[in-house]
Amino acid sequence: MVIYCGKSNNNPYYIKEADLNIKSIQELAYFIYNFAILISNSFITKNLILYIDNSLKLPRLASDINEMFNKKANLTDILTHILANSNFYNDEEIGQFRMRLVRLLSLPEEDYILRAGDKLFQLRKYEKAISQYSKISKGNDLALMRLAFCYAKLQFYENAANYLGELYRRTRDIDILRETYYCLKLNGTVDRIYEYDMNINETILADWEYDIVSRIIKVRKSDEMKEIEDIFLMGSSYIKDNVQSRIKIWKEKYRFIG
Repeated sequence: MVIYCGKSNNNPYYIKEADLNIKSIQELAYFIYNFAILISNSFITKNLILYIDNSLKLPRLASDINEMFNKKANLTDILTHILANSNFYNDEEIGQFRMRLVRLLSLPEEDYILRAGDKLFQLRKYEKAISQYSKISKGNDLALMRLAFCYAKLQFYENAANYLGELYRRTRDIDILRETYYCLKLNGTVDRIYEYDMNINETILADWEYDIVSRIIKVRKSDEMKEIEDIFLMGSSYIKDNVQSRIKIWKEKYRFIG
């Protein structure tokens, strides 16, 4: 995250809730505004207050937060005060944030945890997202699906297949079984598909194999693949500097293309 609209420094502050470093009051405000679902009552600490004071050079704001912290002020009030002093959000946006935070805090626990996991997934913090989804996976189909996606993103395809297989046993949704097969294919253990359904026949498997080929062709025709091909036309020195980064991006988009 890089948002330098005002004072910034080379001494980052680590936000453990999202595994992120911030370097300015604007970055802190952006995190609070967009990822409030990840913020717990332990977010405001003496270390954060000292960081705002000493590193961001905002002693008055630090003093205000310290006073509110010592008086055990409502977390919503403290977060709103930070936003109001960030020079990043206007009054209307801050009002919307307060209402949104009130709605979030009123959610049932499972919904709150699911949304927290989704935000972490959005940040590509898949290990932390897994930690959230695992809290509710025993009774929540969406959490099982999200766990599978997280493990697929991490290229732990056996784990992904296990969660998808469990979800199939609960839902009997053939589309879920198909995704299970894809993960087993990537893991090199396609015969395990019969553990989940002994009635899968060769016709179904042939259709799934065809779909896998179609997905691969779709990736090869993507703009990213064309860009890689264009790089090769630029010569060896250009290839060395650019192709690996492009391939990395391409691999990310390959996973679970539907």
